[in-house]
Amino acid sequence: MSFEINDKVKYLNNMLCEIDNLYQSMLMSKGLSDSEYVVLFSILELGEGCLQKDISDNSYINKKTINSTIKKLEKNGLIKLKAGKYPNMHIYLTKEGKEYITKNVIPIIEVENNVMGSVPDNIFEIFTNTYSKYMNIFKEEAKKFN
Repeated sequence: MSFEINDKVKYLNNMLCEIDNLYQSMLMSKGLSDSEYVVLFSILELGEGCLQKDISDNSYINKKTINSTIKKLEKNGLIKLKAGKYPNMHIYLTKEGKEYITKNVIPIIEVENNVMGSVPDNIFEIFTNTYSKYMNIFKEEAKKFN
C-alpha cells in the first residue's frame, strides 16, 4: 500500500511528539503518570473541594480514567474525598498530598511558567491564534469523520 503523508502533517506530528516526550521525561523523573499529573494539576487550578466532573471537564480525560486515578491517589494518601450533595464527592489534598505536589508537580509547572515567561506576548498571541484556527478546522474535519 502506498500513501503519501503531507510534509506539514509530518512536521506538526513530530513537534507534538517531541513536546509529549519532554513531558513524559519530566513526569517519569517525578514518578508521575499523565493522569496523576492532570488530577493533581487540576486540584491546584480548580481549588480544593473540586469534583471529579470538574477535573474531567477541565482536562479532556475521560471520567473513568479520572475516577481510577482519584482512587489510586486516595489509596496512596495524597487526597481525601468528602461527601457533598449526593452523589458528589469533593476532593481535598492531605498533608502528604500538599507535600507531594510541592515536590513533584509544582517543579513541572515552574518549567511551563518559565517557558511561557520567555515567549514574548506578541509571539504567544500569534501562536495561540494560529493554533486555535488549526483546532477549529480539525474539529470540523473530525465531525465529517464520524
